[in-house]
Amino acid sequence: MKTVVKIASFILIFYMNNVKAQDMHFTQFYSSPLYLNPAFTGSDVCGRVSLTYRNQWPGISKAYKTYLFSADHFVRKYNLGVGLLIGNDVAGTGELKTTVINPSIAYELRMGRRIVLRAGIQPGIGIVSIDYNKLVFGDQIARGGNVPTIENPTQTKTFFDIGAGILIHTEKYWLGTSFFHLNQPNQSLIGANSRLPIKYTVHGGAKFPLNKEEKTETKKESITTVFHYRGQKEFDQFDIGMYYTRYVFSLGLWYRGIPGLKAYKKGYSNNDAIAIITGIQAKRMSIGYSYDFTISKLAFLTNGAHEITLSYQICKMNKKKKYKLLIPCPKF
Repeated sequence: MKTVVKIASFILIFYMNNVKAQDMHFTQFYSSPLYLNPAFTGSDVCGRVSLTYRNQWPGISKAYKTYLFSADHFVRKYNLGVGLLIGNDVAGTGELKTTVINPSIAYELRMGRRIVLRAGIQPGIGIVSIDYNKLVFGDQIARGGNVPTIENPTQTKTFFDIGAGILIHTEKYWLGTSFFHLNQPNQSLIGANSRLPIKYTVHGGAKFPLNKEEKTETKKESITTVFHYRGQKEFDQFDIGMYYTRYVFSLGLWYRGIPGLKAYKKGYSNNDAIAIITGIQAKRMSIGYSYDFTISKLAFLTNGAHEITLSYQICKMNKKKKYKLLIPCPKF
């Protein structure tokens, strides 16, 4: 059995230049707004800091762990949002790491009193690395194992990356689209040509008050419906769901996938997960938790996924600017 594992590891390394991985993804994608669309930069009423942690497939040893940090602020004088996004994803026995460091900027244009158009751009760098000391190469297998490899592969690759997006919203509705890896950077660790495919997304939703005439803050209720479609080369996925909110508490139900079969691979189902999302939104801090119930063929192996988000506004409530038309999407 150990020999089989070693051979499989060798084959994986040998064909690494043909691997086409997709970007990290999140269930609570509106809690990572700069990662969803650079047009969200500075979209809140004041400066904010957001953190996201995702532990995907904890039932599999050395699966996926993702960390995301973002900070942004709106500069009223110039109608500009400025921000910074830093993310790190770790996967597999060889600890394949993907790091993104992306500053972003967005311009806000008011189209009348009730409609806002925002456009953003997000240049930055991507860093891909792997710990080859935790992998087994063919020359080690040929020499009986437990010996250093004579291979000398590159362990880190840094590349320039750029994304952009647009967003339009009112007090009730919002709709946006974004594109990442527009320059399709080469991410190969072995000197080959492995271009990162362009990722494109379409996202939007609406917020509906259930008791609009209610004056007591603790009794106000609303329903928010949201969707998010994303594609990257042959990969595509669709998220759709809704949140129920009463005062500071929210509860949501989510479906991820596209009903039916993949067009490019006969018999391959595109159902991924059902997610439950809960959140608390205080005056300056928001906390969210979600759990993904895997509904694909991996359901009994992965143990789903846990995700925790935290957002904090860095201005005082009594100094908030009432002129700003806020996007009604969830903040946790």
